[in-house]
Amino acid sequence: MVERLRAARDAGTAGVLAMCDLDMFKQHCDHHGHSGGDAMLKAASERLQALLPPPAWLARYGGDEFVAFLPEATLPDARRMLERCLEAIRQPIELPSGSLHHVTMSAGLVTFPAGSIDEVLQGADVALYAAKARGRDRVVVFDDDTRKIVAARRELAAAVFELQERNRALHDEARTDALTGLRNRLALDEVLDATLGGADPRFASAAVAFVDIDHFGNYNHIHSDTLGDAVLRSVAICMRAGSRDPDLVFRKGGEELVVVIPDAVGRAAVVAAERLRAGVEALGIPHSDSSAASVVTVTVGVASGEDGCSLRQLLEAASDQAMRAKVAHARNRVHAVDVKAPRAPGPAGHTSDQRSNS
Repeated sequence: MVERLRAARDAGTAGVLAMCDLDMFKQHCDHHGHSGGDAMLKAASERLQALLPPPAWLARYGGDEFVAFLPEATLPDARRMLERCLEAIRQPIELPSGSLHHVTMSAGLVTFPAGSIDEVLQGADVALYAAKARGRDRVVVFDDDTRKIVAARRELAAAVFELQERNRALHDEARTDALTGLRNRLALDEVLDATLGGADPRFASAAVAFVDIDHFGNYNHIHSDTLGDAVLRSVAICMRAGSRDPDLVFRKGGEELVVVIPDAVGRAAVVAAERLRAGVEALGIPHSDSSAASVVTVTVGVASGEDGCSLRQLLEAASDQAMRAKVAHARNRVHAVDVKAPRAPGPAGHTSDQRSNS
């Protein structure tokens, strides 16, 4: 097709180029299948060829698009010709199933030659786009008004896309902790009601680790809040580095962090939590007022559970383990717990929530 257009241009042949497209073709194919779509394309091609007078010719441009070249035709003549073609396309088409189906076609026209072959095809495509935008089943001529309408629609689409991107950025910003760059409490609250084995495929199984920086208040008192903020950032980086891509890391507040660990239960959850704990200790940040070690450390409570447990239940169990460790002077360790799913109400209307420590 392009070679034929180049030959016409080189020969000095003027005329009109039309780009035609079956309206809503994908939806028609989805409803009637590929055989039905093929029947529509064949009928459209035959009807177009029957109405285009020699020496006009028709080519399949791709998909459901056709290009027709009308040598020596003027735009008014070409428009009348294409409108007759569209009328023919509107007639019922018999599908392989034997049923009759109605389709329509849109067309864009451009004078030929009007620049390079690519520019001519682009102009016809713009006119076709305008025909679709104006309601389909019509012929539109490429001119300055068409160019302006299409440009305006594209500018509107670009503006909508930019607005969506800004809204997405605002959404992410509202769920990001400004100090550490981790997900914040709002983002955490949005996942806590998910249940293991529930509708969210990320949490077919999971563990929740509650991470508390040991004696952080003492560190701030001795070294200043500024250095305390630096410690929080370093620990946050360490949490991300020690986590896998599917893991979700949050700053719950203050010196408390939370890591949701999908596909980790039992021993695997403990191993993941120990990796986080050891990573922080390996940073070697001096801490002169800690009873746990001479460097900054964390105490980790980690909970995994049965199907039906919510992440909120796991977090409560994990934080309870970490807090108990403080009282028991068992900081800088991992404390694991398995959470049983809530049981059906018993005779007295109570449910049981059993936990087993490990």
